[in-house]
Amino acid sequence: MYTRLLLTSGKPSAADAYIGGGAFLPENIPWPTCVEGRALFHLMALPAHWFYAQGVAEDFWFSVFIPTDTRNHSHFRRLRAVQGTSEAVVLAYRRGAASRSRCMSDSLERGRIERVECLEPDDNENLDSKLDGVDAWLQSTLTWNGGCRRLMLYGADIDGILPSHKGVLSDGMAYLFLQDHPDFSLDGRAGAFFLQLG
Repeated sequence: MYTRLLLTSGKPSAADAYIGGGAFLPENIPWPTCVEGRALFHLMALPAHWFYAQGVAEDFWFSVFIPTDTRNHSHFRRLRAVQGTSEAVVLAYRRGAASRSRCMSDSLERGRIERVECLEPDDNENLDSKLDGVDAWLQSTLTWNGGCRRLMLYGADIDGILPSHKGVLSDGMAYLFLQDHPDFSLDGRAGAFFLQLG
Protein backbone atom coordinates (compact mmCIF):
# COMPACT_ATOMS: atom_id res chain seq x y z
CA MET A 1 0.00 0.00 0.00
CA TYR A 2 1.34 3.45 -0.90
CA THR A 3 0.31 6.99 -1.82
CA ARG A 4 0.54 7.53 -5.55
CA LEU A 5 0.69 11.01 -7.06
CA LEU A 6 -1.71 11.49 -9.96
CA LEU A 7 -0.85 14.42 -12.22
CA THR A 8 -3.81 15.77 -14.17
CA SER A 9 -4.57 18.72 -16.43
CA GLY A 10 -7.38 19.75 -14.10
CA LYS A 11 -7.30 23.31 -12.78
CA PRO A 12 -5.87 23.31 -9.25
CA SER A 13 -7.68 25.11 -6.45
CA ALA A 14 -5.81 27.33 -3.99
CA ALA A 15 -5.33 24.30 -1.73
CA ASP A 16 -4.07 21.90 -4.42
CA ALA A 17 -0.51 20.93 -5.20
CA TYR A 18 0.35 21.73 -8.80
CA ILE A 19 2.87 21.38 -11.62
CA GLY A 20 4.10 24.44 -13.57
CA GLY A 21 2.31 27.76 -13.65
CA GLY A 22 4.49 30.07 -11.56
CA ALA A 23 4.81 30.29 -7.77
CA PHE A 24 2.93 32.08 -5.01
CA LEU A 25 6.19 33.32 -3.54
CA PRO A 26 5.93 36.35 -1.27
CA GLU A 27 7.53 39.43 -2.78
CA ASN A 28 10.23 39.49 -0.08
CA ILE A 29 11.68 36.19 -1.33
CA PRO A 30 13.99 36.59 -4.34
CA TRP A 31 13.23 34.36 -7.31
CA PRO A 32 15.92 31.62 -7.43
CA THR A 33 18.55 31.83 -10.15
CA CYS A 34 21.11 29.47 -11.68
CA VAL A 35 24.85 29.94 -11.29
CA GLU A 36 24.87 32.13 -14.42
CA GLY A 37 22.22 34.39 -12.91
CA ARG A 38 19.24 33.27 -15.02
CA ALA A 39 15.90 32.75 -13.30
CA LEU A 40 15.02 29.11 -12.66
CA PHE A 41 11.89 27.37 -13.95
CA HIS A 42 9.14 26.73 -11.39
CA LEU A 43 8.44 23.01 -11.61
CA MET A 44 5.94 22.35 -8.82
CA ALA A 45 4.40 23.59 -5.57
CA LEU A 46 3.37 21.36 -2.67
CA PRO A 47 1.50 22.10 0.57
CA ALA A 48 3.67 21.35 3.58
CA HIS A 49 0.93 19.49 5.44
CA TRP A 50 1.42 16.61 3.00
CA PHE A 51 4.73 15.91 4.69
CA TYR A 52 4.25 16.95 8.32
CA ALA A 53 1.28 15.65 10.25
CA GLN A 54 1.12 18.26 12.99
CA GLY A 55 1.85 21.91 13.61
CA VAL A 56 1.93 23.02 9.97
CA ALA A 57 -0.24 25.93 8.84
CA GLU A 58 -2.22 25.70 5.61
CA ASP A 59 -0.22 28.54 4.05
CA PHE A 60 3.14 26.75 4.48
CA TRP A 61 4.34 25.52 1.08
CA PHE A 62 7.33 24.11 -0.77
CA SER A 63 8.30 24.96 -4.35
CA VAL A 64 10.87 23.27 -6.59
CA PHE A 65 12.80 25.33 -9.13
CA ILE A 66 15.06 23.85 -11.80
CA PRO A 67 17.33 24.99 -14.63
CA THR A 68 15.92 24.11 -18.05
CA ASP A 69 17.22 23.75 -21.58
CA THR A 70 14.35 22.48 -23.73
CA ARG A 71 16.48 22.46 -26.87
CA ASN A 72 19.63 20.56 -25.87
CA HIS A 73 18.55 19.21 -22.46
CA SER A 74 21.86 20.25 -20.92
CA HIS A 75 20.00 20.79 -17.65
CA PHE A 76 19.86 17.04 -17.00
CA ARG A 77 23.45 17.07 -15.76
CA ARG A 78 22.70 20.10 -13.58
CA LEU A 79 20.05 18.06 -11.78
CA ARG A 80 22.32 15.12 -11.04
CA ALA A 81 23.43 14.60 -7.46
CA VAL A 82 27.07 15.69 -7.14
CA GLN A 83 28.47 15.51 -3.61
CA GLY A 84 24.95 15.65 -2.19
CA THR A 85 23.72 18.66 -4.13
CA SER A 86 22.32 19.75 -7.51
CA GLU A 87 21.44 23.07 -9.14
CA ALA A 88 17.75 22.71 -8.29
CA VAL A 89 16.39 24.92 -5.51
CA VAL A 90 13.72 23.88 -2.99
CA LEU A 91 12.13 26.75 -1.07
CA ALA A 92 9.90 26.75 2.01
CA TYR A 93 7.62 29.76 2.37
CA ARG A 94 4.29 31.16 3.47
CA ARG A 95 2.12 31.27 0.37
CA GLY A 96 1.65 34.76 -1.03
CA ALA A 97 -1.51 36.33 -2.40
CA ALA A 98 -0.63 36.13 -6.09
CA SER A 99 1.28 33.86 -8.44
CA ARG A 100 4.37 35.34 -10.02
CA SER A 101 7.23 34.33 -12.26
CA ARG A 102 10.64 35.66 -13.23
CA CYS A 103 11.69 32.91 -15.65
CA MET A 104 11.28 33.64 -19.36
CA SER A 105 10.56 29.96 -20.03
CA ASP A 106 8.06 29.53 -17.20
CA SER A 107 4.99 27.74 -18.45
CA LEU A 108 1.51 29.24 -18.32
CA GLU A 109 0.32 25.63 -18.21
CA ARG A 110 -0.58 24.33 -14.78
CA GLY A 111 -1.83 20.92 -13.68
CA ARG A 112 -3.17 19.52 -10.43
CA ILE A 113 -1.34 16.92 -8.33
CA GLU A 114 -3.67 14.55 -6.49
CA ARG A 115 -2.94 11.91 -3.86
CA VAL A 116 -4.39 8.46 -4.50
CA GLU A 117 -4.14 5.61 -2.01
CA CYS A 118 -3.09 2.42 -3.84
CA LEU A 119 -3.76 -0.97 -2.31
CA GLU A 120 -1.01 -2.70 -4.28
CA PRO A 121 2.20 -3.45 -2.40
CA ASP A 122 5.05 -0.99 -2.80
CA ASP A 123 8.61 -2.09 -3.57
CA ASN A 124 11.94 -0.84 -4.89
CA GLU A 125 10.88 -1.46 -8.50
CA ASN A 126 7.75 0.69 -8.27
CA LEU A 127 8.44 3.75 -10.44
CA ASP A 128 5.12 5.49 -9.85
CA SER A 129 5.20 9.11 -8.77
CA LYS A 130 4.54 8.82 -5.04
CA LEU A 131 4.81 10.27 -1.56
CA ASP A 132 7.20 8.53 0.81
CA GLY A 133 6.94 4.76 0.34
CA VAL A 134 9.82 2.51 -0.70
CA ASP A 135 12.82 4.11 -2.37
CA ALA A 136 13.16 3.10 -6.04
CA TRP A 137 16.48 4.31 -7.40
CA LEU A 138 17.24 4.25 -11.13
CA GLN A 139 20.94 4.45 -10.33
CA SER A 140 22.85 4.43 -7.05
CA THR A 141 21.24 5.21 -3.70
CA LEU A 142 20.89 8.93 -3.00
CA THR A 143 21.25 10.63 0.36
CA TRP A 144 21.04 14.22 1.53
CA ASN A 145 22.44 15.27 4.87
CA GLY A 146 19.61 17.73 5.54
CA GLY A 147 16.77 15.19 5.56
CA CYS A 148 15.21 12.22 3.81
CA ARG A 149 13.55 11.44 0.49
CA ARG A 150 9.86 12.35 0.67
CA LEU A 151 8.63 12.33 -2.94
CA MET A 152 9.38 10.60 -6.24
CA LEU A 153 8.31 12.13 -9.55
CA TYR A 154 8.33 10.13 -12.79
CA GLY A 155 9.37 12.47 -15.60
CA ALA A 156 6.93 11.18 -18.22
CA ASP A 157 3.99 12.02 -15.93
CA ILE A 158 4.65 15.71 -16.58
CA ASP A 159 4.67 15.66 -20.37
CA GLY A 160 0.93 15.78 -20.97
CA ILE A 161 0.47 18.65 -18.53
CA LEU A 162 3.37 20.83 -19.67
CA PRO A 163 3.51 20.20 -23.43
CA SER A 164 5.70 23.26 -23.95
CA HIS A 165 8.26 21.59 -21.67
CA LYS A 166 7.78 18.01 -22.81
CA GLY A 167 10.74 15.91 -21.72
CA VAL A 168 11.88 18.40 -19.08
CA LEU A 169 12.73 15.42 -16.84
CA SER A 170 12.97 12.95 -19.74
CA ASP A 171 11.62 9.56 -18.63
CA GLY A 172 13.82 9.71 -15.56
CA MET A 173 12.92 9.72 -11.90
CA ALA A 174 13.26 12.82 -9.74
CA TYR A 175 13.63 12.67 -5.98
CA LEU A 176 12.62 15.39 -3.52
CA PHE A 177 14.38 15.49 -0.15
CA LEU A 178 13.04 17.72 2.63
CA GLN A 179 14.32 18.81 6.01
CA ASP A 180 12.94 16.89 8.95
CA HIS A 181 12.06 20.14 10.73
CA PRO A 182 11.95 23.07 8.27
CA ASP A 183 11.65 26.61 9.58
CA PHE A 184 9.05 28.34 7.42
CA SER A 185 9.64 31.62 9.23
CA LEU A 186 13.01 31.82 7.50
CA ASP A 187 11.51 31.65 4.01
CA GLY A 188 14.49 29.82 2.64
CA ARG A 189 16.00 26.70 1.20
CA ALA A 190 14.58 23.59 2.77
CA GLY A 191 15.43 20.61 0.61
CA ALA A 192 17.12 19.07 -2.40
CA PHE A 193 15.91 17.75 -5.75
CA PHE A 194 17.81 15.23 -7.87
CA LEU A 195 17.20 13.57 -11.25
CA GLN A 196 18.33 10.08 -12.22
CA LEU A 197 18.07 8.76 -15.78
CA GLY A 198 17.71 5.07 -16.55
